[in-house]
Amino acid sequence: MKFVDTDSETLQWFPTFMQWKSEDEREEWAELCALAVLHAHEEKPKRRRIKGLRKLLSAFVENLSELTPADQAFLFIPDPDQMPVPAFVLMAKSEGDRDATLRQVVQADATSVVRPVEVDPFTTERLGEGLRSTRYWSTADDQLIVTVRYGWRVEEAGIDVCFYMVWNDPGHMAAYADAVDDFARSLWVSEAG
Repeated sequence: MKFVDTDSETLQWFPTFMQWKSEDEREEWAELCALAVLHAHEEKPKRRRIKGLRKLLSAFVENLSELTPADQAFLFIPDPDQMPVPAFVLMAKSEGDRDATLRQVVQADATSVVRPVEVDPFTTERLGEGLRSTRYWSTADDQLIVTVRYGWRVEEAGIDVCFYMVWNDPGHMAAYADAVDDFARSLWVSEAG
């Protein structure tokens, strides 16, 4: 079984499960993440602050699988006072024309957009040549949403990979665009042991 791995050492990105074996497992994960995030921002975080962030993170990831049928997820937590942003990974066996498939993976030709989809080449050392897209669209109640998608065909693994995030605050997406690009560059495909 293949999965996407990272060696990013930034204390902003945390791998998370789509399904949890138990509530204790989820709470333990949330406690570790809360401690890491708060220690990265404060010398000695107060216990109630750790508990508050732990509860928020645990609740946030409890039903993550209901948001999307992804293979994997990471949680982006750049600031303990902001809502985390999930980042999802989808993988599929490579089929068809590479360029057409990558355009589909990054939704390059999506409709119902507020402005044209921005599509750029995005090459990483580990995943090779791919595409990155930024798509602005609005919900039924006129909330502006931005989706950032990356797509690669990983020939040696025989799979297409999509890494994407959906932001309900385009300003935050713009502020963290470089951090997201850097994290995308840290990804590679690995075999589960």
